[in-house]
Amino acid sequence: MTPLSLRARLTVWYTLALLVVLGLFGADVLWQQGRLGVRRVDRELDVVVSTFSNVVRDELSENANLAAAAEEARRTVNAPGRATIILDAGGKVLAANWSGFALDDAPAAARAGARTWTTEGPAGAWRVLSRPYDFGAVTLVLVVASPLSDVYRERREVQEAMLVGIPIVVLLAAGGGLWLASIGLRPITDMAQRASRIPLTGLEDLGGSSRTDELGQLATAFNGLVARLRTALQTQRQFMADASHELRTPVSVIRSAADVTLSRDGRDELEYREALVIIRGEARRLGTLVEDMLVLARADAGGYPLRPVALYLDELVGDCRRAVDLLATERSVAIRAGDLPEIPFRGDEDLLRRMLINLLQNAVQHTPSGRTVGIDVCARDAVTIRITDEGPGIADADRRRIFDRFVQLDPARRGHGTGLGLPIARWIAEAHGGTLDLEASGSGGSTFRIVLPNA
Repeated sequence: MTPLSLRARLTVWYTLALLVVLGLFGADVLWQQGRLGVRRVDRELDVVVSTFSNVVRDELSENANLAAAAEEARRTVNAPGRATIILDAGGKVLAANWSGFALDDAPAAARAGARTWTTEGPAGAWRVLSRPYDFGAVTLVLVVASPLSDVYRERREVQEAMLVGIPIVVLLAAGGGLWLASIGLRPITDMAQRASRIPLTGLEDLGGSSRTDELGQLATAFNGLVARLRTALQTQRQFMADASHELRTPVSVIRSAADVTLSRDGRDELEYREALVIIRGEARRLGTLVEDMLVLARADAGGYPLRPVALYLDELVGDCRRAVDLLATERSVAIRAGDLPEIPFRGDEDLLRRMLINLLQNAVQHTPSGRTVGIDVCARDAVTIRITDEGPGIADADRRRIFDRFVQLDPARRGHGTGLGLPIARWIAEAHGGTLDLEASGSGGSTFRIVLPNA
C-alpha cells in the first residue's frame, strides 16, 4: 500500500478528532434534551395534581358521598391528553379519566406514597406522578399521568438534524483542514523537494560548496520560520501575563474600597463619598485599559476595520491641541504650534485623533511646569508630524522598550496610565501606511516623529 502523505495524515487525524468531539457533543445534547423534556413534563404534572387536590377538597366539602365527590372532581378537572385517577388508601379506583393510560398495579401505587416514575404501555411511554392527600378523616391518592410522545418526538427531531448536520460539518472541516495543511506545509515541502535534488555524496565532484550553501539556506529559512512562530507565541503569553497583572490592580482596589466601606455600620456620608470617588477612578482606569487591550487584540487579529474619510490633517492637529489644552494648563505647560499648512489626507479620523492625543498627552505629562511642548507639521514627499517635549529624555537602554506593551518607564506615573498608548499610536500610524518612531531624545527632551504618505 502507498503510504499517505503528511498532509493527508494530518487531515485524517484532524477529521477523526473532530468526529469524536462532535459525536460526544451530540450524545450529550440528546441526553440533556431528553432530561429537560422529562423535567418539563414533571412540572406540568405537579401543577395538575395540585389543582386536582384543590378540586377534590372542594367537592368533599359539598358532598359527603366519597365516590360521587370523586367522580365530580374528575369531571371538573380538564387535562386534555392526560390521565387523572383517584384512589382510596387501599388502592381502589374511585374515579378515573384514563385517556389511554393503564395503571398496572393500583394498590401498589397507593401504598408507595408520593413518587414519580416512567412506565411503558401499549400506547407508548408515560410519566406518572402519584401523591397522597389527607382530606380530613379521608386519605386519597391522586395519580396523574402524561404521555412522553412529545419528548421522544423532539429527541428524534434533534437526532435527525444531527445525523444530517454532523457529516456535513465533518466534510467541510476535512476540506478546510486539507487546504490549511497544504498551505502550512508548503514551505517545508518546497524545502524538502529542493533538498532532495541535492546529492548527499560526491559534493566535491558536483560543486559541493554551492550544494552545501543551498542546504544551509534551506535550513536557515526553516529555522527562521520556527523562530517567528516561537516569538509570536512568546509575545502572546507575555501579553496575557501583563494584561492579567494590569487588570488585577484596579480590581483589587475597587474590592478593597468596597469591603472597607461596608465592613462597619454607621459610616457618614463623607466616608461613602470618598470610597465612591476611589471606585469611580479605578473603574475609569479599568475601562480605559480594557478598551485599549481590545483595540490591540483586534489589530493583532486583523479585525479592526479602518473607516477612511477625506479630512485635513492641519485641522485635526489643531483640534487635538485644543483637546489637550486643559491638561497642559493644569500642569502649567504651554503647547506651541507653528503655522500649520493645509494638508488634505484620507484616513480614519477617530484613530488619527487618538494617535495624536496619545502623543500630546505623553509629551505634556513628561514636561516639567513652565516648559513647552512643540508641534511641527510639514508636507513634502510625505507628511511629517513632530511632537517635542522638554522632559528628562529617555535612556538609551529604554528607547527600544517604549513601544512595547504595558511599559511605563516613569515610576511616578504607574497607576495613572496603561502603558498601551504608544503601541496603539504606532499601530495606527502603520495601519495608515506610515511610521512612528522616537527621532531624538536627550536631557533636553524627546521628539516623536510621525510619517504618513501624502494623499
